Amino acid sequence: MAVDPRLVRIGVRALAFVAAAALAVGTVAAAALVPWPEHRAEVPSLVVQPSESRQLRVCPGPLLALGEDPTAATTASSVGSADLVTATEPSGATLEEVPIAAPGNPRAAEDGSPVAIAAELGGVDAGMLAGAQSQSVESESLSGFAAAACGEAVAESWLVAGATSLGRSGLVLLSNPSAVASTVDVRVFGETGPVEAPSALGIIVPPGTQRVLSLAGLAPNLASPVVQVTATGGGIAASLVHSVVVGLAPAGIELTGATAAPSTRQVIPGFVVPQSGGIEATEDHADGDDYPAVRLFAPGDAAAEVSIGVVPESGSGGTTIEATLQPDQVVDVPLGVLDAGAYTIRIESDALIVAAARATVGGTEGQTDASAPSDLAWTVATAPLLDAAVVAVPSGPSPTLHLVNADADAAAEVTVTSGGSERTVTVPTAGSASVQLEAGASVVLRGTEGLHATVSFAGDEELASFGVQPPGPLDSPIRVYPR
Repeated sequence: MAVDPRLVRIGVRALAFVAAAALAVGTVAAAALVPWPEHRAEVPSLVVQPSESRQLRVCPGPLLALGEDPTAATTASSVGSADLVTATEPSGATLEEVPIAAPGNPRAAEDGSPVAIAAELGGVDAGMLAGAQSQSVESESLSGFAAAACGEAVAESWLVAGATSLGRSGLVLLSNPSAVASTVDVRVFGETGPVEAPSALGIIVPPGTQRVLSLAGLAPNLASPVVQVTATGGGIAASLVHSVVVGLAPAGIELTGATAAPSTRQVIPGFVVPQSGGIEATEDHADGDDYPAVRLFAPGDAAAEVSIGVVPESGSGGTTIEATLQPDQVVDVPLGVLDAGAYTIRIESDALIVAAARATVGGTEGQTDASAPSDLAWTVATAPLLDAAVVAVPSGPSPTLHLVNADADAAAEVTVTSGGSERTVTVPTAGSASVQLEAGASVVLRGTEGLHATVSFAGDEELASFGVQPPGPLDSPIRVYPR
């Protein structure tokens, strides 16, 4: 039978197609068995060490009060001068003290002004510059002792202290040590929520200048204010002067710096309770200032469940208080009836919070004007320290360094050097320790990584404290990713 040549051609083509398909399948199978060459492109980046700049700390200056000059009732004028002490490592480094203008204070020429202390380039180890000030005041309307650390100028800070209810006044101090103007927003929160204060937004603080705001002018009749300060342009060192009058008797004054940034865990070391007493946390009508309390605030839109642990520095005993914080509402929680002594306050929360604690000295329960408290102190929460720190100790009664170890796994061995002498202090696991200091001393601490610290002052009628905060990361290397 004759075969059509066209069928032969079609058959040959089909066989060729099948063969090509089989070859392709074999090639793919072989490729699956043979490792493919790899190539990973790393994102180009460069680690940059910023040019070294002068380290800078800002000291808030003398205590201020409204109405001390009868001819200028709305002017905040100084009431005496502050004692300033500086500390560096290495010791003996050259420092420059640059006055910050205080145009609103008519007594600045006599009493002094805020001061920026600066170290020469390369003259001080990174973060090893400190300053602190203290001042006692006694007048018909003011009495007490105040101490404060000189802080860094930053873009955001939280002031947890004060009141503007009857007999209480507060002044917010905004110091700009930089060479550029700062635009500042001051937001106040109270026990009922945020306070509308449009005049506190967009405040211009000129270079090298301190501006003073009346807290009562922004938010009158608050029992429990918290102040948030944010700045653009030049950084701002913020602090708050809080004074109390009970009846006709002055009942304390305090100069409080910024507390630790919002976090779900806050530690308040060295909370000194000078005399036994207090109010139970369940008390619904806890008014006034004459009982130990912790002020808490949860910025945000959700409620926060908070556990407050109050533990004596001795490590024995302690209590735990549970509280619920409503969003954007400040709460003062009484810490119960406490024995006289020093305590560590540990706060755990399921949302970001800020915190500080208040205590008083003098006075009696059910006080009259004559037995009003003679002084009060706000003890702020602190951030964990780096491996080394330096502390300046101003004059005051019984200065004491309090160290807290939040690590539940290992004790800390801290070397304390001051006045040419050196000692080693063991801070136990999840515990605390204290060291007596000398007024006017420069103290160098090593082995402090992760620890929290406060310096307290306590006398028969005087009480104050300030937190030892770690330096900001201004001189840390940064990684740059080009676009």
